[in-house]
Amino acid sequence: MMRYCSFILIMLFTCKAYTQMPAFPLHPSENGRYLVDSSNKPFFYQAETPWLIFVNLKEKDMGELMDIRIKQGFTVIQTMALTTGVNVNGDKPFENNDFTKPNLAYFEHIRNGIQLAEKKGLLVGLSMAWKGCCGGDWTDIILQNGSKNCREYGRFLGKYFAGCKNLFWIQGGDNDPGSHTDNYRQIALGIKESMPDVLQTYHASSGHSSSDVVNYLDHSWMNFTWTYTYFRNKHNVWIYIDGFNELPEVYEMNHIEYRKYPVKPFVLGESQYEGEDTASCKPFTPAEIVRRQAYWSVLSGSCGHAYGSWCWMVIQNWRKVENDRGASQMGLVRSFFEAFPWYNLVPDIDRKLITDGHGTYGKTDFATAAFLPDFSKLVIYLPPSGKEKRSLKVNISGFKGKIEAQWYNPVSGIYTVADFEIEKEILEVTSPGDNGEGSNDWLLLIG
Repeated sequence: MMRYCSFILIMLFTCKAYTQMPAFPLHPSENGRYLVDSSNKPFFYQAETPWLIFVNLKEKDMGELMDIRIKQGFTVIQTMALTTGVNVNGDKPFENNDFTKPNLAYFEHIRNGIQLAEKKGLLVGLSMAWKGCCGGDWTDIILQNGSKNCREYGRFLGKYFAGCKNLFWIQGGDNDPGSHTDNYRQIALGIKESMPDVLQTYHASSGHSSSDVVNYLDHSWMNFTWTYTYFRNKHNVWIYIDGFNELPEVYEMNHIEYRKYPVKPFVLGESQYEGEDTASCKPFTPAEIVRRQAYWSVLSGSCGHAYGSWCWMVIQNWRKVENDRGASQMGLVRSFFEAFPWYNLVPDIDRKLITDGHGTYGKTDFATAAFLPDFSKLVIYLPPSGKEKRSLKVNISGFKGKIEAQWYNPVSGIYTVADFEIEKEILEVTSPGDNGEGSNDWLLLIG
């Protein structure tokens, strides 16, 4: 038996400058597992959800909100293009909701916002016609316009926004396509005429990924995927349940998506919003929920995730998002992963790495693990399950050379060198317990 004595290595997280701004546009990596910029640099997708930023804010306020989110480590904003009312300038998007009669002043306001985001290094996802969960609004208007008008709308969008290199398109919106399938196909193909290589995805209902409801082979316009789920105890939410009898955990849905073919990059496009439906979250805090879904997502095969905010409508008190605990911890998520080649991580879907102490698959205590192909690093996330310490046994037979291990505190950004034992290629280690915020989630970095 070999004993490694522990010592403390403290690396205080500061508001460091993040890596250089991306060179837009983005495209899928050669292996199809993540997104890269035009210089082939991997892009860590960490999105905020100010869905109505281009509807409800003037350009100056847009910039202020973007700056808040950039300081918190966000790289993407997910937004909506349309309102059935008027925007902050009093403009409607169309004449009589006719997709062939767009109001240029309305769309110019959106384009100005996207161009502002590009200057700040933010990727923008734009939903051009939100389907919605429960009928009404654009659900009916899309059908009323028909496939022909939808194609013309797509052509308009592709031409008008062709110069926005930091833009990707979100078809659908919180619902499966159903009877709208051809309408969205025509919008997407219309966009593709002027923006042939642009990223496009589909936002399905919760419990579904894009590729569950839109076949890649029949919809060549879709070149990356969103997964969308919450957790098993979630209530008061529009969901599509198929095979689980309740919503799957984030890592379950991502593990399924990772194994699909053809291989496409995917992200957790929507999940629990901080500050919404806190009753469902209990006994966990909102910060614990958004923290765990971020780490779960990346360690189960995605190339990023979307953090959701109570302020998605971007109306009164939107500046208060700066004080949200979970949002402030998203910078720590990004800093952790960008410290090593996270984009090469392989999720331990077959659960061979953690031989004991991993919790129960399908439950909230399950520890996700991923490793680099050369076994130079192994990452394990222990999600919140109380305040107690958790013990793990980890198979390190694939590692060569000296083994080192550190605990990463997801609420402080502090690394602590771990005290562990190795016997017969099994590493035994116990977590520190309370991370200082009344929770026991930690990341273990081995290698």
